[in-house]
Amino acid sequence: MKTKLTTNRFGHTRGCVPFLLGALAVACSSDATQNPAASGASAAGTSQSDNNPLTPGAANPGSSATPSGNGAPVGNPAGNGEGNVPGNVDTSMLGNMPGSGAGGGQANGMAMGSAGAASQSGACPGTLKAGDSNQTIMSGGLSRRFIVHLPTSFTGSAPLPVVFDFHPLGGTGASQQRASGWGTKCDSEGCIAVFPDSGPGDNSWNVGYCCSNSQQQRVDDVQFTRDMIKFLEASTCVDAKRIYASGCSNGGGMSYKLACDAADVIAAVAPVDFRCITGQEPANAASLTATNNTACTCTLPRPISVMQFDEGRDNNIVPFNGGRTVVPANCPPGGNCAAFSFPSAQVNFETWASFNTCTGEPSANPGNPICQTYASCAADTEVSLCTADSANHCGSYGLSKIVDTAWDMFQKQALP
Repeated sequence: MKTKLTTNRFGHTRGCVPFLLGALAVACSSDATQNPAASGASAAGTSQSDNNPLTPGAANPGSSATPSGNGAPVGNPAGNGEGNVPGNVDTSMLGNMPGSGAGGGQANGMAMGSAGAASQSGACPGTLKAGDSNQTIMSGGLSRRFIVHLPTSFTGSAPLPVVFDFHPLGGTGASQQRASGWGTKCDSEGCIAVFPDSGPGDNSWNVGYCCSNSQQQRVDDVQFTRDMIKFLEASTCVDAKRIYASGCSNGGGMSYKLACDAADVIAAVAPVDFRCITGQEPANAASLTATNNTACTCTLPRPISVMQFDEGRDNNIVPFNGGRTVVPANCPPGGNCAAFSFPSAQVNFETWASFNTCTGEPSANPGNPICQTYASCAADTEVSLCTADSANHCGSYGLSKIVDTAWDMFQKQALP
């Protein structure tokens, strides 16, 4: 079954104008080599970008962030990648969650099995140990880096589910690990958390009509994800039927991109503070509908569950009601970078419900009242929209219970 979807794109300016969609302004310099000793070092709910002036509890939205010596706005000790942005814009939007015990248990009655790298004897390949490890592989002719976090309970005796957590534009895997809480969740639930670094140059992901260098240079980040999966399968104990993707801002866009282009290896996704923009930027975002969403175009091999998280009061970075972002991150090959338009959160929600041929009306999620869910969808998939009463781009991980809510959904989803 193949279904066509469309969403708009998210742009990013070149050089030091990172548009994170997860934390307003972040340093243009990368801290990818930083690897916190323990995942979840900062409480879930901390903004991906420590220098995001639009983040509640951070700098007053009415004041501008002043770049520090390393290009990060004053007040961003982490220097997690958000670059200089116009005015008081939160550029984190482009870039910056787990049930049963170690080994994964069952997902809605579907046994996880040993579809991963475990051999018939139960032994796992590789020598990766519990905790963090920095890994480097070649993908598409580029040297790519990522952090692998194995849960503290890891023994290598059973295959585990995997959660890829993609950072915002200008961020790094290390900054996303500190911000989201996925590492801590995997410690408690028994899953593998992976925090990739984007690239090259300005820490962006190529998710359609956004973002920045990766878009301009046509970097194949979907292939990078496939290559990371191959590495994990050869290096540790992976349940290949339970591999999931999340991420904030530009990283949320990466989750949508994987839903569109890698549903054969990704079981479900939980994008945060972004929209699907794999298609063409709309001339008028207000004209988009679920059946005519040219911003999000996908030819999917199967239905796939999507749980989207959005900021209900965001009017600037990823406008909740759709429209033009203030971040100039649409950088087409051979062209100039410019701001771009997103479809509304509701149109994005209805688009994915249409793709999954959902029926009936969405109902309140019993586990999280901010979520509305289409539960009657093809192949036992589901589609949810979770709306935070906030404008804190990539800063609502705790407020919205993003990791816990996404993990509850992930547990019910596995590849056929």
